[in-house]
Parts: sequence; structure tokens; C-alpha cells
Amino acid sequence: MSDGSSPPFPTIIPVGMIIINIILTTKKNNIMATTDEKVKQLFNTVQEKKLAIEKAEKPCWETGGSFGYSANSAHDRVDVKTVTDVRKTVDMYAFLIDRKEKSEKSATELGVDYKFTWLGFTIDEWKSDFQTRVNQISIQEKRKELAEIESRLNSIISPELKAQMELEAISALLDKAK
Repeated sequence: MSDGSSPPFPTIIPVGMIIINIILTTKKNNIMATTDEKVKQLFNTVQEKKLAIEKAEKPCWETGGSFGYSANSAHDRVDVKTVTDVRKTVDMYAFLIDRKEKSEKSATELGVDYKFTWLGFTIDEWKSDFQTRVNQISIQEKRKELAEIESRLNSIISPELKAQMELEAISALLDKAK
């Protein structure tokens, strides 16, 4: 046997070692499966957030965008679509909430049927536009965060999950092409 040839009898591995090896392999596979599930869930969350960003980039405005604190004067008008300070957007919405509450309270006290609008639009329409603008302002920051998260997820994804996700993407493209 000193010549490097194999021993005349096969090596016997104790049954206990085989069982331990099976248990460790099973645990490793279970950990991989749960890790892959979590990674896939996080990838799906990233995709949902990317869709929200796309929606904010192509907004559907509900008002004309011209907001002012005085209903009868055009000198203080601000285009909601160009506001760059989130706090200013919050202030404009707070102004509307205050006006709506006070107007509705006054109408109730006077016994008048009243529906609040400002410059021809409801508070919900203004809120939608303010929210759209806030989303637009924060897009760049969100894009950067999502790119970092996606990069980190790509670094830990298993080859099996990567192949599965690629197959799902290809399948989705083929379904669209029908």
C-alpha cells in the first residue's frame, strides 16, 4: 500500500457520520430555500417600488396645478408641478385642510349644504397632486436606494433562484408578445 495503490478493502464510514452529513446538508438546503424565498420577496418589493417611481415620473394631474392662497387674486399663484420644496407642498395642503374644516363648520352652523372646493377643485384632487409632486421630488433618492438594495440582493442570490427569476421574466415577456 505504500506504493499509492488503493487499500484492498473499502473505507468504512460510520453510520453516525453519514446521518450527521445528511442532517447538515438538509439544514443547509433549508437555509438556502428560506434565504432564496426572502431574496425573491425583497426583489418583488424592489420591483413594486420601481413601478411606483415610474408612475410618479408619468403623473396624471387632477388639477390645473395653479395653486394660490387667495381665491380672488392671481398674483400669488404657484405651479404645483414645479415646487421643489416638500415643506411648501405640505404648507399648501395644510392651508386647504384648514380652509375646508372652517368652511364646513361654518356651513353646518348656518344650516347650509356645502361642498368645499378650492379654485374649482376638491381637496382630494389637490391632495392627489400634492402627493404626486412629493413623490416626484423624492424619486432621485428612492432610485439611489433601490439600486443599492438591488445590487446587494444580486450579490447574495443563489444561482438556482437567479435562473428561476430569469425564466419567469422570459415567460412574462412571451406572454406579453401573444
